[in-house]
Amino acid sequence: MSDEPIYPHPQPYTPNFLRRIRRGLYSWFGLLNEWDFRVPVGALRFMGLHLLLVNDPAAVRQVMVSEVDQFPKHPFTLWMLEPLIGRGIFSVNGEEWAHQRRLLDQALQMAQLQRVLPQMVAACEASLVRLEGLADGRPIDADAEMTLVTADVIVRTILSRPLEGTEAEEIFAAFSRYQKRAGRALMLRFLRFPRRRLQGYLATHAAPIRAWIAAAIDARLADPDATADDLLGALLAARDPETGGGFSRDELVDQVCVLFLAGHETSASALAMAVYLLGRFPEVQQRLRAEVLEVLGSRAGAPDRPLGFEELRQLSYGAAVFNETLRLYPPLSFFIRESQADTELAGSRCPMRALVTLSPWVIQRHEQHWSEPHAFRPERFLTDTPGELSSADDRRWARDAFLPYGLGPRKCPGAAFAQQEALLVLAELVRRFEVLPDPEHEPELVARLTLRSRNGIRVRLVRRTPRSALAPEGPRMDAPEWQQNLVQP
Repeated sequence: MSDEPIYPHPQPYTPNFLRRIRRGLYSWFGLLNEWDFRVPVGALRFMGLHLLLVNDPAAVRQVMVSEVDQFPKHPFTLWMLEPLIGRGIFSVNGEEWAHQRRLLDQALQMAQLQRVLPQMVAACEASLVRLEGLADGRPIDADAEMTLVTADVIVRTILSRPLEGTEAEEIFAAFSRYQKRAGRALMLRFLRFPRRRLQGYLATHAAPIRAWIAAAIDARLADPDATADDLLGALLAARDPETGGGFSRDELVDQVCVLFLAGHETSASALAMAVYLLGRFPEVQQRLRAEVLEVLGSRAGAPDRPLGFEELRQLSYGAAVFNETLRLYPPLSFFIRESQADTELAGSRCPMRALVTLSPWVIQRHEQHWSEPHAFRPERFLTDTPGELSSADDRRWARDAFLPYGLGPRKCPGAAFAQQEALLVLAELVRRFEVLPDPEHEPELVARLTLRSRNGIRVRLVRRTPRSALAPEGPRMDAPEWQQNLVQP
């Protein structure tokens, strides 16, 4: 077995962009070629549209930080996501974005990490109980379980209730359909397919998700006495310090759709790949478990209780494992911007209205930035730990060429939430189970809205603790059929 974890190798160079679009209908990785991982800027023109792929870290900061107003989100981002998230914060620009960001920052500040940890813990414990019944060495789909636990976390955090089995199945299916069709729709838009027709096509698959979220919001709005201490409550209470206004009902639906997409889909992608890597690299898994046990060793009492807020903050190696996972497998593999004036990026001409692509997938595997760019080495991110195998270059690129959450004012506001959730899930997983690879399975990665495996992420689990240690109080009920489908034949 190769020391490098799985990844889709870039195609040989071709100047024929139409051929790349044809490949991109299946996965956006098809747009890339091997030279993209070696050059600071790649540029071409297709059907009158200037396209740039920017890999130079200084130019990336120019686009995302120092001149961010000159490179707003590309209109393609809005129309591709509008059927799902409306005019949510992820895709709008200007004052509309600034107003939403002020309100969202206020709501997230009210729903602090320590306050949402109990909801995370409850979802994590429900996941451990599900996995306990499957931890006998048979293959299971870790991708399906990480999708469920991250969705459960975000629903508990936003709505103060768990995600039920039937509704979970329906929502996941709708997201999967939207992902696949949105990826193809962007490629067709390059070919000048009518925007409205494509959006109508996407809206059919977004409708069940928006209807489900709208019903939850309407139920809360209809109950004036409801005062749940959750993120929806914080969104309802938030007021723009500049205008005094809050979110309207329709804006609430849009923002919760954004939060569900960002807080569930991207975290599910990253955690599924982290579980794959733990199974693929047993020495990393062993070291992570040792760190967890060392942190727990200082606990005076309640040794079986899930890790707490301060204990999670002590998992420096765990954070490095997750960051290296994000480097190799960024859930959002492509960001697109539109230049508002003629300018230069890393010495290359960037005309007005050019489509500027910044790809964490390319930048974080670029041959000029990283030593052994395709290798899994969490030590790259232990830059403040004496004796670790991180170099000055590692420290530099971990600072300058690492952007899974974006950069600048539009950096993901939920990054700390995602890190806390990931550390909790991974720490509790390796604490209770040994993760083993499935020698008959290899993930087939595709890039659409997020990075996912077309054929799941199969691993095997072996329990480390007695079965009774995780059994819930009262009679145990059989898992519903859709949860039983986590088991792979």
